[in-house]
Amino acid sequence: MSSSVTSSTNEIASEAVAAVCLFLGNSKMVVRRGKNCGKLKPFAFGPAAIAEARAMLDKLGRSEKAVEVEEGLYFVALDEMELPEAWAAGGWMAEPLRVFYEEAKLPAEWMDRIRRNAIRVPYLYLNSNDFIYRFRAERERNRKIYQVDDRSVALYQSALCDAIKAVKRGKERSATSPARLDFGATEYLLPSHFGFCLGVQNAIERAYETLAANPGKRVFMLSELIHNPFVNEDLQARGLKYLQSDKGVPLIEEATGRPYWDGLSDADIVIIPAFGARDEDKLRLIERGLPIRQYDATCMLVEKVWKAARRYGEQGYTIVIHGKAEHEETKATFSNSAKYAPSVVIRDIKEASILGEVIRAKSKEEKQRLFEPFVSRASVGFDPSKDLDRLALVNQTTLLRNETLKIIAYLEETLAETYGEAHVKEHLAMSSKGDTLCYATQVNQDALAKALDEDIDAAIVVGGKNSSNTFQLFRLCQERFGERAFYIQSEANILSRDEIEHFIFPYNPGDPKQGVMETRAFLPEKERVKVLVTGGASCPDGILQQIICRINGFHAPERIRSIESVLAEIE
Repeated sequence: MSSSVTSSTNEIASEAVAAVCLFLGNSKMVVRRGKNCGKLKPFAFGPAAIAEARAMLDKLGRSEKAVEVEEGLYFVALDEMELPEAWAAGGWMAEPLRVFYEEAKLPAEWMDRIRRNAIRVPYLYLNSNDFIYRFRAERERNRKIYQVDDRSVALYQSALCDAIKAVKRGKERSATSPARLDFGATEYLLPSHFGFCLGVQNAIERAYETLAANPGKRVFMLSELIHNPFVNEDLQARGLKYLQSDKGVPLIEEATGRPYWDGLSDADIVIIPAFGARDEDKLRLIERGLPIRQYDATCMLVEKVWKAARRYGEQGYTIVIHGKAEHEETKATFSNSAKYAPSVVIRDIKEASILGEVIRAKSKEEKQRLFEPFVSRASVGFDPSKDLDRLALVNQTTLLRNETLKIIAYLEETLAETYGEAHVKEHLAMSSKGDTLCYATQVNQDALAKALDEDIDAAIVVGGKNSSNTFQLFRLCQERFGERAFYIQSEANILSRDEIEHFIFPYNPGDPKQGVMETRAFLPEKERVKVLVTGGASCPDGILQQIICRINGFHAPERIRSIESVLAEIE
């Protein structure tokens, strides 16, 4: 519960012990040394802790609220990064939590309580309806921050894409018919929705803004900002560093040969990427005294999934996460859901069917045996004999909605078979049928679907090699066009009119070709060709225009119309 630090003396006297911990905006704890032992002490500790804390805050005219994170344990958070001078003069200091853990003298029980609640410090005053960072309105966009030179302009800017979005996107969430770009020898089909989603735009703007606002400081991204190598490389060229890979492997500082994590200090800045982060990683930053919330670029639609998982967990459901267990977003979702409910990750309908076998199994021993493939992807203490009777499904936001719905339908059928049709609603959170797929991912899929009925010669899907939502767009194209569908990263993969480098996404562990580039036949020998082009949610517009220019370059100049004339015809 949350309460203002205004308890009366009588109320305080009834408490055996209380503790008030005060934190700055960089997660550092306000402490002082004891008179005799020299050990660090928290802001207030003991029977009169709340009154003592209120009195000290009142001296500075502060009205911050205390949040009771556990019975008798209160946290208070200030916005400023530096200790008020009046407190510093009185012997108070601000220290990272890891220093406090080493030097404090408190009963072990209280140290444990502070440790397990430390993750709440940066988000102390957010309620269940608040988001860490809401999407910026169009008037708040800061696109100029990442269009500062020829390199970045070529990457992010496209007159063609801007024109298509202006004409075709009447609503951000509603797909319309594809745009046609008639260049003469080549006609292009682009869906009404493609490329950067709002969450990616937010994250990119914040990364460039952070670099610009902190010259001379080391600025890190926890892992890749987004799943696009060109964006990440451009940021690295401007000074951004990465703490770990997209698989969570610590990266090594070349100068020292040690992981960047080891040398991280409270003078550094770390940005949380759009995918979010595991509590374990956030806690490591908090305990080092780094500001978190100010640089948390978690997409609010990812956070929406976390909120859904919490809501279902509090209602007594086990959380089934449809996602790739190795993906940063799924790791972050699992980290959040496991705090509130038993949780397990399944990859696809095939794994859902294995989970169905566990549900149908009669004995506890058989359930445990069948559940073995999921143990490494389940929360600690997960018991398949009792934790699979009430289920709610949430998903990695970048997956195919139809596949998520198939999984829900299968689980519904399995639970009906096990408990009876009349009792399905007691065992499956039916509201999860609406699923938690990101609307930007969904509208990109819907817009592409409206272009798939066309007769085309090649379908090009553009995105990073580890971009899940790009792969889902490719799957739609592959189902319709087979070998005429190509997954590429940029115009450099188009080798000639005849050949293209196609990336085989690592989705099927049994495919020996997965994760490699394969040269394939590209455009047919025709006087006029039609090409479908789209990009994933982390694909910059400039790359799409460069692909169009690359293909146009295979034709004699007199056979290709100017961009200006094509732009004038977009409708």
